[in-house]
Amino acid sequence: MRTSIIINNYNYARFLGQAVDSALNQTHPDIEVVVVDDGSEDDSLKILESYGNRIKLIAKKNGGQASCYSAGFSQCSGELVLFLDADDYLRHECIERVLRHWTPRVSKVHFYLAVVDADAKPLWRVVPAGRLVDEEALKMMRLFGCYSTPPASGNVFSSAFLKKILPIRNERELIYGADTIPIFAAPYFGQIISVRETLGFYRRHTSAGTYFDPKRVLASLRSEHDRDMIRDRAWRINSQSFENAAYHLLDPSRAKRSVCYLKLSGGTGIVENDTCLSLLNRSVNGIWHWSGYTFRQKLIVTIWFILVTFLPMLLAKPLIKVALGLG
Repeated sequence: MRTSIIINNYNYARFLGQAVDSALNQTHPDIEVVVVDDGSEDDSLKILESYGNRIKLIAKKNGGQASCYSAGFSQCSGELVLFLDADDYLRHECIERVLRHWTPRVSKVHFYLAVVDADAKPLWRVVPAGRLVDEEALKMMRLFGCYSTPPASGNVFSSAFLKKILPIRNERELIYGADTIPIFAAPYFGQIISVRETLGFYRRHTSAGTYFDPKRVLASLRSEHDRDMIRDRAWRINSQSFENAAYHLLDPSRAKRSVCYLKLSGGTGIVENDTCLSLLNRSVNGIWHWSGYTFRQKLIVTIWFILVTFLPMLLAKPLIKVALGLG
């Protein structure tokens, strides 16, 4: 099966070559590499032009990640599609391994990504941290509005499925986070398959440190919450699915950010009417329904929520820093 790897890039000249090379050097023989440059102002175009006709280059004005997805998909010819972020890269056998699990009823196959730093040094963890979800994906969407899945570079989609939701209708809203549209829509259009192998690399640019400014952290948490709301609306619009607009449970990632915000703000919730006890109840309830965690993970995360909720700020602060990757 022909597979198109669509790389979206904006000012990532430093990492771009590694991403393109990882796509071109796949062991699967039928690979098409499409690179969408979103108006980069660094040396990205010079690097991309050096590949000649080995890649299909789309150079466009800056419009954000969603516009890159739409532009790249409109020019690809693969039966399968992987949207690769320009700062991530793949193992050479990635597509070959995915194809071993592919069936005609599948809308998406996903796999683990190893986390590396800006210099591609391993950070000894994977995303997602929990168990990859497959047959439970649709159930999790209806409970939480999300499920345990890697970010963009860890997903291979059916082109037939993508044709039903692309081009992205509200792409101006999604400068970042456009990957949530195909990821969250996929369970409604076909089967999700998990390959429980690490087949790619996800780059984290900021290293953990001791610097901790509560005001900056609050602003970051608020910004992430606002992006969540935009992404929720965006995938529903594009998949024409509006069921369960208000989800029954709070997924662990949003619960963590909400609890941290409430604690750091001194009692003001990121969502109106949130209180310590109500948020703890929703968080713990969500954890024990979350299929992406093992029993041990559920227990550990539950203890974290209880401690952060009831400990004084001086003692809760180190737990918050670790959870947010700041220590």
